Amino acid sequence: MATIGCFSYLAGVHTLHVEKYPTINYGVEVLNTDQFIAGDGPLVAGLLAALGHDVTLATNQVADDALGAQLNTRLRRWRVQRTTGQLVPDRTPVNIVACDAAGNRTWFSGLRNITAALDGAALGPTAITYIDCYEVLGHAPRNTIAAALDQGSELVLNLGGSPPPPWLSNTLAGHKAAVLQTNADENDESAAHRQLAILQALQIADLTVVTAGRRGAVAASLTTGVVVAPAIAVTVRQVQGAGAAFSAALIHSRARGDDPVSSLAYACASGSLWCTRSLDEPLPRDDEISALMRS
Repeated sequence: MATIGCFSYLAGVHTLHVEKYPTINYGVEVLNTDQFIAGDGPLVAGLLAALGHDVTLATNQVADDALGAQLNTRLRRWRVQRTTGQLVPDRTPVNIVACDAAGNRTWFSGLRNITAALDGAALGPTAITYIDCYEVLGHAPRNTIAAALDQGSELVLNLGGSPPPPWLSNTLAGHKAAVLQTNADENDESAAHRQLAILQALQIADLTVVTAGRRGAVAASLTTGVVVAPAIAVTVRQVQGAGAAFSAALIHSRARGDDPVSSLAYACASGSLWCTRSLDEPLPRDDEISALMRS
């Protein structure tokens, strides 16, 4: 199995589930709540470890509080090694997410000053490096990308719905990422294809991928052209982390030599399988993903 490094922020996420969003200056009943881990990188690391890879997560430190203890316990249970920056916060960062019955998600960031706490350049040499490049992280991923290129690591970059950072093309400096991934609105039938065309025109990745929730994913490469993979219909229990489940499975499939068509289908199956589970159930294994594809 491959050695893989993941770079992202580490925080808690508190999700409020409501039937529908209230009007401005009004309220709504909360149906239930849950707590989990953020961003995508920590979950990608856990999922890759469950698929048998040796994974190190480069991220910020968390505080010595109840939430920090929960996050550390979860990462230890997932067998994720960590390297962190030196800055210890007074409180562990937390994002608040509101999710309605239609699947719309609105989030409120608790990540002020998080970029100063990140040190992705400390990540050691790995065969593959996954990097979250969200807009909220500013320039923080830049040093991680540069270090990974110097080490000859294969880059997997996740925009997470954000626009490509203005510094990204210059940082790659004539190199290409192996994968550039983002997501699009599943309620807009053509959004994923529009986003794919925009990102592919940048010519900064061998494989460009756009996920679209229940619509599955589309991808494009020079060797295969445009590839479409549907999501597998399942009984959905929750959707938080589905993009990370997709990313980890895509990395795993590519690392074992699968072609883009097979890798995209496998990744979509992983995302679907993830959505059938509660956030505290075991992480998906390869045999379970493969079994869903055959069902």
